[in-house]
Amino acid sequence: MKILHRHVLLAHVGPFFFGFFTVIFVFLLQFLTRALDRLVGKGLELTVIVELILLQIAWMVVLAAPMGVLIACLMAFGKMTNDLEITAMRAGGISLGRLMQPVLIASAILVVLVERFGNVVLPEANHQAKVLMMDISRKKPAFGLQENVFSNLIYGYSILARKTSETSSDIGGVTIYDYTRPQSETVITAETGKFEYSSDYRYLIMTLYDGEMHEVDKNARKEYRRMAFQRHKVLLDATGFGFERSDESSVSRGDRELSASTMLAICDSLQAQIDATKRRIADETRHHFARLLSGTGIGEVDSLDVDINLAARFDAQIDESFYLSSIPKSERLNALELASAMARGLQSQTSNALFSIRNDEETQRKYMVEVHKKYSIPFACFCFALVGVPLGVLAKRGGFGIGAGLSLAFFLLYWAFLISGEKLADRAIVSPAVAMWSGNVVLMAIGAWLFYAVSGTGFAWLKGSGR
Repeated sequence: MKILHRHVLLAHVGPFFFGFFTVIFVFLLQFLTRALDRLVGKGLELTVIVELILLQIAWMVVLAAPMGVLIACLMAFGKMTNDLEITAMRAGGISLGRLMQPVLIASAILVVLVERFGNVVLPEANHQAKVLMMDISRKKPAFGLQENVFSNLIYGYSILARKTSETSSDIGGVTIYDYTRPQSETVITAETGKFEYSSDYRYLIMTLYDGEMHEVDKNARKEYRRMAFQRHKVLLDATGFGFERSDESSVSRGDRELSASTMLAICDSLQAQIDATKRRIADETRHHFARLLSGTGIGEVDSLDVDINLAARFDAQIDESFYLSSIPKSERLNALELASAMARGLQSQTSNALFSIRNDEETQRKYMVEVHKKYSIPFACFCFALVGVPLGVLAKRGGFGIGAGLSLAFFLLYWAFLISGEKLADRAIVSPAVAMWSGNVVLMAIGAWLFYAVSGTGFAWLKGSGR
């Protein structure tokens, strides 16, 4: 039986990696299509672009793993069905459930690996990718130079280029006025030139070819210097122009840049903050009503049991005429004005507190959605294995086209549950747990039904039946 299990697993290895890398390739093309306009024309080093792509691949790995499992099960069991291997095994008394066992065990191991990757590697990769994209976005292309127009974008210099290139940093017909030294006037001319960055991207190096430098001392006008050169380099400050690396610790992390344990700790802190805000509202309400009723004879302040609904309760129990009659006529107007002012103040404080509570609850839901997603997406590897095995058998019976269409349908079904569930959870329509796990529950139900339909033995294999 071990040899049979090994044969089944080996049949999945090739299709899994084929499907896994194919899905990553599709995701990568989609990313490059969207990000191409932010990368082209920046003068970026190849290593920077490669680093960005590798960091982006991290989130693709988490999404591609479940898809790779379904594709592997579909192709492997489809091929074994087409080669009559499944028929021979079942004729020998080996149930489909026994054939599924090594696949389900392997998918369970993959669930753990993907979960660890999503909680340890992915948050750091997402954060580094975010910082890198911010640095790339700040880098200004072409340095603002236009043909036959003086540019003052670089502090201390006025640069004129009679020819510029949209595809490179080359310029021609260069005239530069240098204002960095107050004691002298310097003009540099050159036939051609080009821009490049220093290795640490802190400086912009302008290399000029076949030109002259003219310098006049402002204090002694009789001194004039002229120097011809074949190549001359001008070192410029690249702040605001070049590619600058930001300190990763100085950039705040979003929900997709944190591990599940960190987000759970944040949610606990938010819940404590929400509870404290609710207690503060109740205490302030109790304090305001105690001040209003103090000295009116309605009751002792210490014995008052006041909460958010105190106003409605007192409205039903206290007669207005009695309350007003307990206040001297000369002070009645002042008392009413004071009570009205205190009520407005309490209303304002309560509205601010409720707004804070709603924001905290919204943030808490957002984090909890990501927490459940950290586990629900890896667990989808097991769900897709449960669906893929019987689907592979059915797909080959009905032709490859039907199988491919069915696998695409299951992909769309799962992502529809995932995306719509996230939106519903963010709007507090459903809980984050229901939103993120409903897709897995539906897949498992469909997988169990497909297995029952294909095997013809119901769920007996779950109870250990079969050979």
